[in-house]
Amino acid sequence: MFGKVETITLLDQAGITYELYEHEAVFTVEQAHAAGIPHQELGAKNLFLRDDKHRAYYLVCLPDEKDVSLQEIQGHLGSRRLSFASEKDLCSMLGLVPGSVTPLGALNDAERRVEVVIDQELVDAGRVTVHPCDNTATVLLAMKDLIGLLREHGCTVRVVDLSPFARRRLTDEDLPALLDLCESNPAYYELYGERPTLENLAQALRELPPGCDADQKEFLGFFEEGLVAVMDVIRGYPDERAAYVGLLMVDGARHGHGIGTQVARAELRRLQVEGFSRVRLAYIQGNEPARHFWTSLGFEPAGAPVSTPHYVAVPMERAI
Repeated sequence: MFGKVETITLLDQAGITYELYEHEAVFTVEQAHAAGIPHQELGAKNLFLRDDKHRAYYLVCLPDEKDVSLQEIQGHLGSRRLSFASEKDLCSMLGLVPGSVTPLGALNDAERRVEVVIDQELVDAGRVTVHPCDNTATVLLAMKDLIGLLREHGCTVRVVDLSPFARRRLTDEDLPALLDLCESNPAYYELYGERPTLENLAQALRELPPGCDADQKEFLGFFEEGLVAVMDVIRGYPDERAAYVGLLMVDGARHGHGIGTQVARAELRRLQVEGFSRVRLAYIQGNEPARHFWTSLGFEPAGAPVSTPHYVAVPMERAI
């Protein structure tokens, strides 16, 4: 049975490089953050799930701030209806107690009934922090080492993209869909002072701050049976450790479903993993929904408002 000592010993025997952080027992993501465990941007939460026939069991690992419903996970896995497995199953199959769930617990699955499912976003990050089968410690290790160790010991590991939206850079071919999305937000453009057109949106796809190159810009689209959100991100601006959000907009028919929050959190995490330390943006003065939204994500006023010919821009910033 692998507990903390046995798991750390196994990492040493396998020659895996890791960092170990001892801390008080933590039972939730919020407690882990409060405990000051390093590398919070690389944290993972783990869901121990079973299907409705008690035949298939999954240990699903995804970024700790990512919200994906069980129904969405079910769709990605192609499984029967999913629910959380019992505490009894957690103990008997993985040798774990609530609060200590970790992909390393699959080492205790003697019958190899549990499939470890890892979100592609964690793999893309390169490294991850997980408990070594005990919630009084956390280890930081390379994701390839974690997956390799589990597979070497006979565990089934599947990497799945659990993102609710397809994400890609927009091109001129997307302009009609982008125009439809923008026109679904008339209140924003009343404040902005200029209606969206194919011409000015084509310019927006390419528009850069002074001194920036085209490769610093990503005008991203997020798709779910059509374009549901866009986000304009400039990396390395206003300095090399910062990123700038020029626009985040959700299709008007999808407001109130948390799409903007999911998109923003995922992109902030991506920037954090890439090594950026802060993100800056500006909302239009009088756009109270935007001010409230960005404040809820930890952004604070950062400098004096800036007047433009059509509106007043209010700068905000947060560390990541």
